[in-house]
Amino acid sequence: MRAPQSLGKVLTDALAHFGLDAKARNYEVLTQWAEIVGEQVAQSTHAEKLERGVLTVRVTNSVWRYELTLRSSEIMKKIAKRCGNDVVKEIRWKL
Repeated sequence: MRAPQSLGKVLTDALAHFGLDAKARNYEVLTQWAEIVGEQVAQSTHAEKLERGVLTVRVTNSVWRYELTLRSSEIMKKIAKRCGNDVVKEIRWKL
């Protein structure tokens, strides 16, 4: 008889088995956006979609767009730490 496994391990294995692990990581970036960037940035942004490594984020105004463009590499490091290195290759900030 096999040893019991945690539910998280079972889900991770099932996603990998069906080839859905990459989609789950993409979805995690969108759902965990506020935790990744922090409350202040999250209040002025909305992560809309992640396709082919390009994360599209809507910002409330051009000042935030400029600020976040300067901080893109920092934010990408936070995403990589939380969701994996290969998930986001570029961030596009749009009004």
